[in-house]
Amino acid sequence: MKLKKFISLTALLMISAPSVAGPWIESDDPLLRASIEMLFNQGIIKQPINSYPLMWQGIARDLDVANTSQLDEQSLFAYQHVKHALDNAKQKTSSGTHLNYNSEPLSQQGFGKRHQQESGVNSYGSITGKRVSTKVSVNYADDALDKQHVTYQDSYLAILLGNWSLSAEQVSHWWGPSNDNALLLSNNAAPMKGVRFTRANTQYVGPSWLSFIGNWQLTGIYAKQKPYLNSSDDGDFWALRFASTPLTGLEIAINSAGSDYLTNLEIDPVTLESNESTHRLTSLEVKYSTTLAAQPVAFYAEVMGRNESGLAPSEPFYTLGVESYFGSKESLLKSYFEYSNTEQTCEQISDCVYGSGSYTQRSRLIGSSTPQQSKSAILGAYYHTLNGYGGHAKLRWIESEAAQAELASDMSQLQLELGYQQSVFNGLWKVTGLISKDEIGDESETNTALRTSWEYRF
Repeated sequence: MKLKKFISLTALLMISAPSVAGPWIESDDPLLRASIEMLFNQGIIKQPINSYPLMWQGIARDLDVANTSQLDEQSLFAYQHVKHALDNAKQKTSSGTHLNYNSEPLSQQGFGKRHQQESGVNSYGSITGKRVSTKVSVNYADDALDKQHVTYQDSYLAILLGNWSLSAEQVSHWWGPSNDNALLLSNNAAPMKGVRFTRANTQYVGPSWLSFIGNWQLTGIYAKQKPYLNSSDDGDFWALRFASTPLTGLEIAINSAGSDYLTNLEIDPVTLESNESTHRLTSLEVKYSTTLAAQPVAFYAEVMGRNESGLAPSEPFYTLGVESYFGSKESLLKSYFEYSNTEQTCEQISDCVYGSGSYTQRSRLIGSSTPQQSKSAILGAYYHTLNGYGGHAKLRWIESEAAQAELASDMSQLQLELGYQQSVFNGLWKVTGLISKDEIGDESETNTALRTSWEYRF
């Protein structure tokens, strides 16, 4: 019955709601992100670029004033790639469908499209005017980690008021320079229903004595959080981000988030009475892109913890990374190494950064994709060409302690992921294979998985 209902909704959507790519870049395309980062590295894009959805307006302005005759080969490829994506975004109407199959839902979710169901169908349509943009996305999922079958995730209604975009939405967010493990806000969990405001064009406008902050971005989110799978209870979630580019190639940002479920449990040592209070989280991040020995490189870091006082987080988690770019007029290769550490000494679970395991949406962490009390490292690469061929490779290692509710025993995992994409039947076909060696307690096993998808745009 649910499937029949979904098919009917899909048919109605495809007929009645032709669409456009939208006013922003979503958090599902690591290949486009690589080209944007390459242009930022070369000083062509000057806007803050480390939060998604990423507004097109400032990027479009930077592309318009770019002197393409001065670009080297790999920068020219990146320019052509981003310009092509921008031209698609300017289309007044567009729609599409996306089919996917996973032999098992993906538990580790980096930047990119979410793969947290066994199989699914997505149909979407959107339309964009000068001041109003809307997208309706209808999704059917089988055996999803969030236990939902029919959803409207990735849908939004956005209005442009002056230089501010206001939106009612259910979309994924990614805050920070990390490629695989953003600590405060990521697409690891299903998106929450909420509202968001953000600057549309981040060009600096204001008094000259403040111009040292460079281009700047301010984003705020208010959403309804449902932390548990087995409960319909919800609460308030909010997040605020300020980012700026004070120097060419440098982006810095401060983020904060709060929730009704970020709680501390304090016990009076005399009366033994318990008192529950809420706290908020703060993260600081920096990314510096430069050229060393004629090779584009970037270094980044994010630290995140409770906000006890001032701006700096206390007892923070952290992610560190380095990335580099290689390419020609026809292709671009981005490679990176990233290390994360979410280990912490907590007298009780509620004292940990994420509190008592409830910084979650439908039982998945809103931030880190690795469990609490873990260390992880990943060596990754993305490759793509102008004619649509592409691929990626990731070698991931995770080691977690059984100190939190997510794990019953210590866990160690070594995983290799290989992916490939190309055009098939006028759509984009992707296939990815994974093999991992998992050690849980005293047991060890080797697991394999396969996922594939095909997307067609009208």
